[in-house]
Amino acid sequence: MKFKRFALSLIAFSVIVSMVFTCYAVTFPDILERHSWAADYIDDMVSRGLLKGYTDGTFKPDNPISKLEAVILAARILGVTYDENQEFAEAALSAYQQELAAYDIQYKKEAAYLLYWGSLRINELPDYIGDNTKNTPMNRHGVAKMLTKVLGGEVEALSNPIVLLNYADDNEIPTAAKPYIQFISDSGIMKGMEDNKFMPKFNVTRAMMATMMYRCEEAMQLTTVNAAVLSLDNEKITAIIDGATTDVAVDEGITIRVDGLASPLSGITKGYNIRLHYQGNDLRMIEALSSRTQTEVSGIIKSLTNNKGVLSITLDTNTGNEDGSKIYTLSDGCTIIVDNVETIFSSLKYDYFVKMNLKNNMVEKIVAETKSYTKTGTIKGLDFSANIPVLTIMVKDGSSESFSISPDATITRNNVTDELRNLAVGDNATLSITAGLIKKIVATSVNKDVEGTIEEIVISSAPTITIKTGGVSTEYKVAANTAFYVETEESSIYDMRLGATATIVLKSENIDKITIKKTVVPSQVMGTVTSVNPVYNVLVLDAINPDNGQITSQTVVVRGTVKIVDNTSTKITTLKGITPGRSIIALGGLDNCGTCAVTTIIITE
Repeated sequence: MKFKRFALSLIAFSVIVSMVFTCYAVTFPDILERHSWAADYIDDMVSRGLLKGYTDGTFKPDNPISKLEAVILAARILGVTYDENQEFAEAALSAYQQELAAYDIQYKKEAAYLLYWGSLRINELPDYIGDNTKNTPMNRHGVAKMLTKVLGGEVEALSNPIVLLNYADDNEIPTAAKPYIQFISDSGIMKGMEDNKFMPKFNVTRAMMATMMYRCEEAMQLTTVNAAVLSLDNEKITAIIDGATTDVAVDEGITIRVDGLASPLSGITKGYNIRLHYQGNDLRMIEALSSRTQTEVSGIIKSLTNNKGVLSITLDTNTGNEDGSKIYTLSDGCTIIVDNVETIFSSLKYDYFVKMNLKNNMVEKIVAETKSYTKTGTIKGLDFSANIPVLTIMVKDGSSESFSISPDATITRNNVTDELRNLAVGDNATLSITAGLIKKIVATSVNKDVEGTIEEIVISSAPTITIKTGGVSTEYKVAANTAFYVETEESSIYDMRLGATATIVLKSENIDKITIKKTVVPSQVMGTVTSVNPVYNVLVLDAINPDNGQITSQTVVVRGTVKIVDNTSTKITTLKGITPGRSIIALGGLDNCGTCAVTTIIITE
């Protein structure tokens, strides 16, 4: 699979006309007509998250870029934020952890990623991210050097013994910067400014940096290719790429990284899954992670290859997701078992579900099943951490068995079609298994009632409630169809309260229904009345928090037996006698549903 790392087209932008100015970037009001030369590039960089605006909604195009910001942005155009690069970026951060320990910055991963790509050297770190330099504005000759290195062009730039620049201010350009300026100018990424001057000491603005980043990314044309190594020597790697055996020439000077560290080609061995980074048509970097060497993998066979005796399997580890397809090479003595019988490679077929054991990235054992059968037992666990969910049951003899669940499996619980996530530990289940995958689950819950005190409520994608009964705390799973009640009133999980007495009806280990009792805590509320509704016996006031003076709106339920005293006249009054603007003190109780029910109201003003 290849991942494009450069913009193929500009994102369309709107032109908003006002009486004062023309605004090119839709999102940012401070991108004016005088920034039109950079507006397209800003839109593209921001839309892809490579550049960001400020919290006040502006972009501040004329603000200078600091050295630390330049490091961050350079790492982003090399892909530090892309999801598929995160394992490698983390490996780089780990590899350079010691070198970066002395620097007080939030963006160590970005700095590590530039070191990883060879776009920054360790001895250059103090000049870019040191305490006294990181906030220093980046000038044009400094950016020219950095972008040359991001492009991987430093060796080429420095190989030219004579540098002749055609800029009017050539005499103002530092000698050491000239090779980089020539390279970056020839690449079309940086150009002269007014009067054909390069202006090397001019601070680079955010608008300028957006333009340069776009051009740099487009010039690199980075693509990434996944490959499975079959063999290698000092000059080439033979690998499976897109299902075909391919020879990859490895020239001297190619960057090689294994687990984030610089490595010789010999650090990569047969069976490694590697990534090849091409810049245009040229191989720039080879990277690998030993952590990607799985000890066990399972999935559906998508293709089988016998290339001059080298056997390989393309396995869909996501059972149907094309992105999950990976190529695995068989070791010379690989054991193959189909339906409990040892056999040969040709017995494996397309669409078989297999489990494979690997060692040093080579397949040592393959187990496939083609038959259909059933298993009955008690559910002991569901594991969603792998690409394919796994269900574990305890069978009659007390042993546990685990099975992968097909994406199209049907689930029935208590004679009703249900979802996988609603299955509970303790459910009795009958599994229909075909070719090693669960195709059907018929489950029955074991019902019981529990009464206790709510000790913990976890509201998440997999909510739970912990009930304490007889000194023992037990966590129960909240199902999608769990019913919540506060006494007889239907409610939600948000109405549940810690410390409330609860009765729960369990279906196995899932809560089917939970009912809590109302609890009332003595309360006093004081504030200014904002509205009164005698029909529904409620009033609303701006309540004052006595601890911090903050004002919040509070609804107060006024029962028929409430005593209302007007201290301004020392008379007993009714709810109708309270008008907006009056100050009151309400004495009563706050229940666990947030309702304030009062017994006495004192009008103070």
